[in-house]
Amino acid sequence: MTFMKKIVFFSLLSIGSFISKAQSDLTLYNMQPIPQRISVNPAFTPDCKWYLGMPGLSSVDFNFNSNAFQFKEISTSLVPSRTSGKYTVDVTKLSDVLNNGAFVNLGVDVELLNFGFRVRKSMFSFSATEKIKSRVGIPKDFLKLALEGNGGDNIGYDFNFNFGLDVLHTRELALGYSRTFLNDKLTVGGRVKYVLGLNVINTAKNDIVFTTNDRSFGYTVTADVEVNASTPFLDSTLMAEQQLTALVNNGNNGFGVDLGAKFNLTDKISLSASVVDLGVIKWQNSTSNIKSRNPGASFDYNGVDVRDYLGYSVDASAGFAALQDTILDVFALDTSSNSFSTGLLGEFYLGGNFNLTKRHNAGILFYGSFNNKQFFPAVTLSWNSKIGRVLAVSASYSVMRGSYVNAGVGMGLNLGPEQFYFVTDNILGAFSGNVQNISARFGWNHTVGRKKWEAQQKG
Repeated sequence: MTFMKKIVFFSLLSIGSFISKAQSDLTLYNMQPIPQRISVNPAFTPDCKWYLGMPGLSSVDFNFNSNAFQFKEISTSLVPSRTSGKYTVDVTKLSDVLNNGAFVNLGVDVELLNFGFRVRKSMFSFSATEKIKSRVGIPKDFLKLALEGNGGDNIGYDFNFNFGLDVLHTRELALGYSRTFLNDKLTVGGRVKYVLGLNVINTAKNDIVFTTNDRSFGYTVTADVEVNASTPFLDSTLMAEQQLTALVNNGNNGFGVDLGAKFNLTDKISLSASVVDLGVIKWQNSTSNIKSRNPGASFDYNGVDVRDYLGYSVDASAGFAALQDTILDVFALDTSSNSFSTGLLGEFYLGGNFNLTKRHNAGILFYGSFNNKQFFPAVTLSWNSKIGRVLAVSASYSVMRGSYVNAGVGMGLNLGPEQFYFVTDNILGAFSGNVQNISARFGWNHTVGRKKWEAQQKG
C-alpha cells in the first residue's frame, strides 16, 4: 500500500477537514527597525545601511490557530452527577461550542540566511527560508453525526463531510529590491522567489455527502474527491539517500513574487500596501494522485466490519492493508502519478499610519487572504515607538478568525550592532482558558550603519 493511499484512507476514516489561513504577522508589519518585515511588504526598509541575519537564527516564526482548545466553553458541556460525582457530556451544549466544526492549523518558518544592503536610494535583499504549513480539521456535520447519531431528526439529513488534509513544505530563495522616488515620498519594492517544493498533500476536491436511509439506517453516499501529493521525504519505499537527495533537488519547482509600496501623504500620514506569496509550484516528481472514478455518483454504504480485517486470527499488517484497499474500492477511487500545481496561498496588507512625532506613530492595518473559496480577514490597531537607537516597541490589538481577544506585542533590542527581537500577535493566547491564536517570531540580526543612516535622513 502506497503512502498516498494511506493518506486518503485515514482521511476517509476521520472524515474531517477544512482550510483556514494561519500566518499573518500583523504586529511585525509596523516594526520599522526589524529587517524581516520586508517579508510582509518589500517596500519597507530597516533603519541601517546593511544587515546580516544570524544563519538559522535570524527568524524563527511559529503560528498556531485552532478552535479545538476552547477549554472554558467545552467545560460548560460537562454536567456533574449529584450522586456519583462523575461528569456526563451535555451533547447540545457541546454541539453549540463546535457548531462550525473543529480545526487545527500550524505553520513554522525558519530563515536559513538573510542579508540586505543599501546603495544610495536603493535597497537590495536576499533570504533563504524553510516553510512548513499544515491544516486539518473536522467539519461540523461529522461532529453532528458523532454526537447525535443518524436516527431521529437526522434521518434523511445530508451530512456534508468535506474532508481534507493539506500540508505544504517548501524552501524559498527570495531576491528583493526597493527604491525611493518623489523626494523620498514614495517607496516601491518587490521580491522574486524561486521555490523548491519538498513535500505536499493537497486536497483539490473534498465533496462527500452521507444521507441516512430511513429503513436500513445505512447511507447513500455522493462523493467527488481529488487528492494530490508529492512526499518523497516521507515515503517509506524510498532509500534514505534518495529521500535526502529529494530535499536538495527533486524537480518540483515554482516561482513567486511579492509587491509593495509606501507613500508619505503628508509629514504626519503614510499609507502602505502589499501583496505577498503570489505564485505557483509545479509538482512533477514522486507524485501520487487519487481521484473519484465517477465524480458526483451515488452509492449505498453500510459500513465496513473492521473485525474481518483486524481480528485475532488475521495478520495485523496484511489485514490493515486489506482494509485500506477495501475502503478505497468502496469509495471508487482511482490512482495515478500525474503532475499537478499548487498555489503559494497569497495574502494582502493595507496599512495607514499617523505620526505623532518622528519616533511615535499609531497604525491601522487591514489583512486578508483567500483560500478554498473562503476569505480570511483581520484588522489590527497598533502603537509603535522607537526609544533612542536601543529599543523599539509595538503594542497591537487584532480581530481575526472570529477571535476578539488578540493583544500583540513586539520588541526590538539593539545592543551595538547586534539586534534581538520578539513579536507576537496574541500574547494572551498561551495564558487564557481558550487557546485559539498563538503566534511568535523571534530572531537575531547584525546591523551596521544605523547612526549614519539616521544622520542622512535628518540631513
